[in-house]
Amino acid sequence: MEQGMQPQAMVQGVAVTLGEARLAMTDEGVARGDGAFETVGVWDGRPFRLHDHLERLASSLAAIGLPPTDLGLLAHEAGRLLARVAPPNPVRDGALRFYVTGSGTRVIILSPPPPRPVAHWLVPQPAPWIRPLGTYAPAGAKTMSYGPNMAATRAAVRAGGDDALLTALEGYVLEGPTFGVLWVRDDIVHAPDVALGIVDSISRRTVLEAAGAAGMQVEQGRYGLDALAGASEFLICSAVRDVLAILRVGEQSFPGPTPVRDLLSKSLERARRA
Repeated sequence: MEQGMQPQAMVQGVAVTLGEARLAMTDEGVARGDGAFETVGVWDGRPFRLHDHLERLASSLAAIGLPPTDLGLLAHEAGRLLARVAPPNPVRDGALRFYVTGSGTRVIILSPPPPRPVAHWLVPQPAPWIRPLGTYAPAGAKTMSYGPNMAATRAAVRAGGDDALLTALEGYVLEGPTFGVLWVRDDIVHAPDVALGIVDSISRRTVLEAAGAAGMQVEQGRYGLDALAGASEFLICSAVRDVLAILRVGEQSFPGPTPVRDLLSKSLERARRA
């Protein structure tokens, strides 16, 4: 998608420009932030791992007690929205965002990839709302109630950083407000366990699969910030960004070369455009 192209939307199956899209203020998604969402990267006109994203959307809806939505219909509507952006300006790269609100409203937005300022320094921030799977139903769900995540980002920026690294009440490393995390230590790729209640990031899943396919040892577990001591690389990823190397987490710096990041970035790029 060209950066200057007008974003498009589909609300309850009706395609409009994003500027024309309307949602009632009484809709539970607006009034209470009640609902679930997914962001899917579009690469060379194709949504990446769309089925996995829609399955995760279904899991999120179930976790917060909302009725299931028609995933086939959502996939069909996404295809219609992609086809709506026709030559001479076809979709190349972009972002598809799916929302299903507590009122049952379906919203899909197609837009250019969002600008992402480079995050060099992550400041740890407590995330008491993220709890282990099984401790309460919404654990791990990707809900529309992202206020705490955004507040953590703002707190990190006020502290002089670029974004936050969320940590559990017990001190475990979790995730970023809008991205998954992993790091390299002693030639092993480490990542927080999804059982901690973090979002099961599909981009992170893809990257960890690529690391394993490249012969790297991958370990997922419960790690405190002290586990970052001696790490050679700290990486972040999301549906609409590359694998990025972070230079600093708290007071821990990662100034060296990033061979693992470089390899995983190339692997992710190939997978997205395959």
